[in-house]
Amino acid sequence: MDHADLVRRATGGDVSAFIDLTRRYQNFAFGSALAHLRDFQQAEDVTQEALIAAWSGLPTLAEPAAFPGWLRGIVRHHASRV
Repeated sequence: MDHADLVRRATGGDVSAFIDLTRRYQNFAFGSALAHLRDFQQAEDVTQEALIAAWSGLPTLAEPAAFPGWLRGIVRHHASRV
């Protein structure tokens, strides 16, 4: 299943679909956070916060196919606050 389908299912409340998205994109999110922060522990924390924010913000994502870039933006936002 592609990520856009998973996003649509997760937006409808399917927790297992969001777990699949998290598994697919956690390394991507962590890499983005680590590149910004250059601190392993802070990058882990930011990744966790960003994924929680993504879960709660999924209904605002207009285009499910844009999930990777949208998630990267959330990670950057959280990293800039650290």
